[in-house]
Amino acid sequence: MEDVHGSASKDSQEFEQAVDDNDEIDSDFASLQKTLSQKRRAAKDSPESRLQKAFPFAFSPNIRPLTISDLDSCVALENAAFPNPAHRASREKFEYRLTTCPELSLGVFCTVVPDQAKGWRIETLATAKPVETDRADGAVSVLLAHIIATRGCGEVVSDDDMAVPKDWRTRGGRSADVGHQECGQTIGLHSLAVSPKLHGCGIGKMIVKGFIQRMNSLDRTDRVALICQNYLISYYERFGFKNIGESKASFGGGGWYDMVFTLPGPLKPPARV
Repeated sequence: MEDVHGSASKDSQEFEQAVDDNDEIDSDFASLQKTLSQKRRAAKDSPESRLQKAFPFAFSPNIRPLTISDLDSCVALENAAFPNPAHRASREKFEYRLTTCPELSLGVFCTVVPDQAKGWRIETLATAKPVETDRADGAVSVLLAHIIATRGCGEVVSDDDMAVPKDWRTRGGRSADVGHQECGQTIGLHSLAVSPKLHGCGIGKMIVKGFIQRMNSLDRTDRVALICQNYLISYYERFGFKNIGESKASFGGGGWYDMVFTLPGPLKPPARV
């Protein structure tokens, strides 16, 4: 009887263990399914996937400094990117900065062939310039994102840095008490704008990183500074900007925070032994 009971008890334990193992397998399988499902959802919501949805044609970005010929597109993009008019740069500011220091600006463009983009709309399409004169397919270069900046002498951006000299058109490029300071070692980033239709596509990341790399290669340049609202602090911290605290700038009603990125400087070639 003891052997019988002993055998029955052992079989029962093995059965229970078998049930427990199946439960673990089911649990592992469910966990795997959940992980795969999350990955599929993440893939559908990835920047690459969003780009494919945003462009009905092959997307090949062109990143270059802006010129005064891009003025209309910059204004159109700025108005679309900043719902609050008080936070937008004025047309005159764009004109001043693109005339005085265009090398401190950057734009992300894409080439659009009208016949291949029927029904596609973006805020800067109407102001896009032809890629080449008399090109047969009528391709135009469309602005998707821009960064506009000037040089300043302080370590953070001030209201004077954002101002435009009253007589800038007749100064012949000479620095004034406000606005761009050619001798300044701080790059004041005044406007980062990305088309709202392209948010989440990685365009902002592309242009910020490209801009920092370009500024890092310049002489007499120690840092990039900007002001932002509280909700954007974490966004800029991802790129290496540090929150210095509340800004004294009153532009657009105030409420800004100073953010600063210290540039490491160009890489030096290894010393010869």
